Amino acid sequence: MDSNLLKFLYDDNQKVEPEWYIPIIPLVLVNGAEGIGTGWACKIPNYDPREIVNNINRMLNHQDPLPMLPSYKNFKGVIHELGQNQYLVSGEVSVIDKNTIEITELPVRTWTQAYKESVLEPMLQGSDKTPALINDYKEYHTDTTVKFVVRLSEEKLAQAEAVGLHKVFKLQSSLTCNSMVLFDHMGCLKRYDSVQDILKEFFELRLHYYKLRKDWLLGSLGAEASKLSNQARFVLEKIEGKVSIENKSKRELIRMLVQKGYESDPVAAWSKAQEKALEEDYRDGNESDGSLDSGSSSGPNFNYILNMPLWCLTKEKVEELLKQRDQKRGELNDLQRKSSEDLWKEDLAVFIEELDVSSVF
Repeated sequence: MDSNLLKFLYDDNQKVEPEWYIPIIPLVLVNGAEGIGTGWACKIPNYDPREIVNNINRMLNHQDPLPMLPSYKNFKGVIHELGQNQYLVSGEVSVIDKNTIEITELPVRTWTQAYKESVLEPMLQGSDKTPALINDYKEYHTDTTVKFVVRLSEEKLAQAEAVGLHKVFKLQSSLTCNSMVLFDHMGCLKRYDSVQDILKEFFELRLHYYKLRKDWLLGSLGAEASKLSNQARFVLEKIEGKVSIENKSKRELIRMLVQKGYESDPVAAWSKAQEKALEEDYRDGNESDGSLDSGSSSGPNFNYILNMPLWCLTKEKVEELLKQRDQKRGELNDLQRKSSEDLWKEDLAVFIEELDVSSVF
């Protein structure tokens, strides 16, 4: 729905992708971002899209967004906030009996093979300076779950519990996000102090584009409704004998339609006005090909009426044309009653509904 509002790029005079897309939620917070640039390193964790949607709805209702903790799909551990943009990520470990513990979650981005090689194997083998801590371990992983069953002496388990199982078995990691650097909508690198700053900037820009979307749809629906209204009026007046087109020149027909108050093709006129506005805004030198003009740039364009086939005069086609006209008018009236905020809320509701169905998150 927003493709007509975006600034598309050109490659060898061919229209390609737009400068950027604008989704209904900030995907950089859903997917996270991490990379190293010269002086511009970036690290942004993942966040729950449902929390993001909830915060956007709060801002649409003129409320402040709530704080959000990083969130990773299928992660069963716990993430604690230590300070501004600093978090502690903990896996899951539990005591099964006096000689056995079970590790069922590792810190985010810690893989089972790497954990086994760097933590459990050294604990099992021991070294000259550090005696072995565990007696044995077994693995019962699946493609989506982690499960290490570790056996150790009762004395060693008591010592580990006293120090802290998460600490002893290295099931905690820190997550620091003090370098949130992104390109803004102007293509400029910008450092953000918090996730809320990213969300608020996105919110302002996206709401502006919902206003642009509403204006575009109002213009488009209005032009289509006017076109159908003129076509329906012409057909009805033709059936009732109020207009006659037989054995008349095209010039006479156009003069008659103008005198009766018919509009020159509303859709073509509106589309041409949008093209002209885009050319003035972008000034890229990409001139319109004039395909929407229908060869009538020197005067009013009534081809959309005069080119209708005769079967449009049948009862079924007349009823269909009137139904289309009323439907388009209904859509236009519904849109006029909605605010830009309403349009965004509707999109978010559909998104959450599809998210629940797909079980992606």
